[in-house]
Amino acid sequence: MSNATRDVVEQYCVGDVVTLKAGGSRMTVTAITAEGVLCQWFDEHGEFRQGTFASEVLGWEPRSIPPGLVHVRGYGAGAWVGSLAAGAMFAQTALKSGV
Repeated sequence: MSNATRDVVEQYCVGDVVTLKAGGSRMTVTAITAEGVLCQWFDEHGEFRQGTFASEVLGWEPRSIPPGLVHVRGYGAGAWVGSLAAGAMFAQTALKSGV
């Protein structure tokens, strides 16, 4: 069945990545309800958001993100060093115990 013949309710599926046609954040479809398409996303401040939208105002987005659009959140050098040190300690312990 082609997309052109699909019912409006079936237009989007859980897991689809969408944006508002007017622009905005990439959102993940988490449910299809009688009220509309329930989406979840993280805003520009990293805050979790959720909202229901009419399917007509949404557009599909590719599931993968091109490298130029990825924003790495900075946690400071100390956090990265701490994470690396913790990982190294775990690896050493695992090797010594034969896990």
